[in-house]
Amino acid sequence: MTTEELLGRVPIFAGLNREQLSRLSRLVVSRQFPRNSVLIREGDGDAALFVIVSGLVGVTKRTPTGAQLELARLTAPDFVGDMALLDGMARSASVTALEDTECLVLSRQFFFATLRNDPEIAVAMLPTLSLRIRLLEKRLMQFSANEVNRHSLA
Repeated sequence: MTTEELLGRVPIFAGLNREQLSRLSRLVVSRQFPRNSVLIREGDGDAALFVIVSGLVGVTKRTPTGAQLELARLTAPDFVGDMALLDGMARSASVTALEDTECLVLSRQFFFATLRNDPEIAVAMLPTLSLRIRLLEKRLMQFSANEVNRHSLA
């Protein structure tokens, strides 16, 4: 499978046309991550999107007490790092390879240079980003309801 075809399977890029996928495929770099290696460390300032080609990653966030809370386990063709890619802010969570993992890495610098020439890429990505926000909102509401129930039983 070509890099272009791999990117076309990724939800955030599913709305892009062949030319746009081809343009992005020239910007990504393939990286191998052995089991237990850290792809992204919470709080780091680097900004790149990681598209999972193969393997399994765990997404964790440190709680105020210092414990690691697992937020998700992801496999191909999912992606991580979209928030930092778009806003350039520090990483909000850590991502660790739970098994040997291959990713396509897209840097923020190259991505934004491409967006300046083809802003329709950003428009095509919006439905997936909106869906992720909606899913997060739903999880937050479920968590809040569980907390209310837990405290009302105490």
